[in-house]
Amino acid sequence: MSDTPLLIIFARALHAGQVKTRLIPAFGADGALQIYQQLLWRTFAAAQTFPGDVQLWLDKPDAQLSQEATSRGWSCFLQHGEDLGERMAGALSRGLSHSSRVLLVGSDCLLLDPPYFEQALATLEHSPVVFGASEDGGYVLLGSGQASLWSTQRFRGVRFGGPHALQDSRACFAPEETAVLSPLWDVDEPEDVARARSSGLLPSVIFS
Repeated sequence: MSDTPLLIIFARALHAGQVKTRLIPAFGADGALQIYQQLLWRTFAAAQTFPGDVQLWLDKPDAQLSQEATSRGWSCFLQHGEDLGERMAGALSRGLSHSSRVLLVGSDCLLLDPPYFEQALATLEHSPVVFGASEDGGYVLLGSGQASLWSTQRFRGVRFGGPHALQDSRACFAPEETAVLSPLWDVDEPEDVARARSSGLLPSVIFS
C-alpha cells in the first residue's frame, strides 16, 4: 500500500453527439464537443498540480486521450459497470488497493485547484469518504481512504445527473462516514457556459 495519493479522472471518449448532450441544442454536437474538450484540458491542467499519481479512466477507448495520458505520465483505464455508481465504486476500489487515499473527479468543474485537492486529502485523514459538493446538488469530487466501503452496489438507487445526487450518495453511508467540502460549480447547461466565459474560464468562441 502506497502513501502516495491517487487522483482518478473520469472522462468520456471524444465523440460528437455523445458528450455534453445538454449543450447540443444551444451549440450543436460539434460545439458541445469543443466545449467538452476545453473542460477536459482544463481538468488535465489542474491534475498536473496534484501531489501524487494520476490515472485517466475512459468510458470507451479513445486513442487521442490515451496518448494524452501517456504523454503526461498517467495510466489509462476503461470504466466498468452498469451505471455511474458502479463505475465510480469500481475505480475507487481498484485505486484503494494500491493507494491509501484516492480522489475521483469528472471533467465538468473549472475550479479544481491545488488547495481544493489538499483540502480533500486532509479531510480523508479523519473521514472515510469526502464529497466535493456542486451548487446544483451533485458533486465534483469523491474521495475515500477506506477500501472496504466500495462494493459495486454501494450507490444503488442514487439519482445521478440531478439535484439529488449528493443527498442520495451520502445516504448510502452512515452519517459519520462522510464529509462535504464547500460547493463549487460545474458546466452542464448553456447558462453555465455563459458563466464560465464571463469569468474568463472558457474561451468565448466556438471554432468551426
